[in-house]
Amino acid sequence: MVRKVLDVFRKQKFNVIIMSFRFDSEQNGKWWELMLGWKWPHQGFTIGYDLVEPNDQPQENEMTYYTCLLYLGCLSIIYNFGNHDWDE
Repeated sequence: MVRKVLDVFRKQKFNVIIMSFRFDSEQNGKWWELMLGWKWPHQGFTIGYDLVEPNDQPQENEMTYYTCLLYLGCLSIIYNFGNHDWDE
């Protein structure tokens, strides 16, 4: 999971992750993660959003999750969510 998230950050070229919150529910297997990313204005200034869906046919040991990115200029809000049962 961390590797996949870092791949998204490398593609978006975030310099700093300002803060990150993560919640795992052991009762129903659901989890979510909320992060704030920062990019210097000379590296890119974006207004908009992006919705990233998981692969239709994930590889073995690949975590299945959705990502919502909200770009607010230099600041980006990243929301990942999934369910551990989706990986089975």
